[in-house]
Amino acid sequence: MLSNAKMLYDEPSPIDDSRYTMSDNNWKNRLEALGGRFSGNTFLGLDTDDNAKPADSSGFMTVLNHETITSVSGPDAIRFLQGQFTCDINNLAPDQCALGACCTPKGRMVANFRLLHHNNSLLLTMPASDTDSQHEALKAHLGKYIVFYKAEVNDASKEWLRIGIYGNNCEAILTNHFTLPESNHCVAGDGFCLLRLAGSKPRFELWLKTDAIDTWWPRLTSLFHVKPTCDWQIEDIREGIAWVTPDTREAYIPQHFNWQVLEGVSFKKGCYTGQEIVARMQYLGKLKSRLYHLTGAQEEPPAFGTKILTAGKSVGEVVSAIASDKVELLAVLRSDAISEDLVLDVSGNTCLSVEPLPYDVNA
Repeated sequence: MLSNAKMLYDEPSPIDDSRYTMSDNNWKNRLEALGGRFSGNTFLGLDTDDNAKPADSSGFMTVLNHETITSVSGPDAIRFLQGQFTCDINNLAPDQCALGACCTPKGRMVANFRLLHHNNSLLLTMPASDTDSQHEALKAHLGKYIVFYKAEVNDASKEWLRIGIYGNNCEAILTNHFTLPESNHCVAGDGFCLLRLAGSKPRFELWLKTDAIDTWWPRLTSLFHVKPTCDWQIEDIREGIAWVTPDTREAYIPQHFNWQVLEGVSFKKGCYTGQEIVARMQYLGKLKSRLYHLTGAQEEPPAFGTKILTAGKSVGEVVSAIASDKVELLAVLRSDAISEDLVLDVSGNTCLSVEPLPYDVNA
């Protein structure tokens, strides 16, 4: 696994938590008291040696401290967001989750997110930042339209600790302790909410109320190997899921991120901000660039926006990257260039290989 992996969004240093960090240090302090190990705000694992569990258990957990939670609530929240988001909010059942995006009138994504309908609120997870928050950017964008609705946008990150659970055997382990939800749904209990993510591999998110941490953390660490957050993020890359960050905000339409294939866009719901551009590309346009998974031998993750070249010409750019024993990245790349010799525009011009995605982009 990737216990020694290095994850970075844009500076080539081993660990830099100055931009993508958790928003509430209270539960960080509680986890540290319970054996969690951090470098700054970056979760690295446990203080104690995690070798007591069988090596073949293939069940892992980590803290999802790289994202915030945005809450949209109020009597008009669903009606309001139906006119703003690419996904169909009206048909999102209670305790159901989905991918979605919020666009400018020109169809460019201000943010994309995983959205959960829970306890009469809509909860959105997005990359966290101390300096240029996706939460604040989305709140400011929605603020242009929300004045005529009885709805409000708040940061709910302090209300939950989110734990990612994954690995080949995680489903079997969880079955002994939870009633497992269907894909893209959740089940809730005393102080927790368990989500099952869609994808090619079993992955779950366990959301804990802060007053339930002392109860649940020891139980979980007795069941699962504890890994750093970057292990979860590399699973996102392998699943072909890219998130809008300050570096890529308002730069891409949803189709550039394959969001329509991942069911993050509804073409039946009717109008929303940016819908005309998104629908026109789907039905009348020809998408020349889209998201690809690439790997290379570079030791450090490239900065967001790093160009990908062929024959010295730019054919795409990096939107997500992690390095462990090799660099793995997602890039928006011209489709007619994937059979060419691709290199990263960095010192040494790292050669890249195109990896298969776990979904059919032509579906």
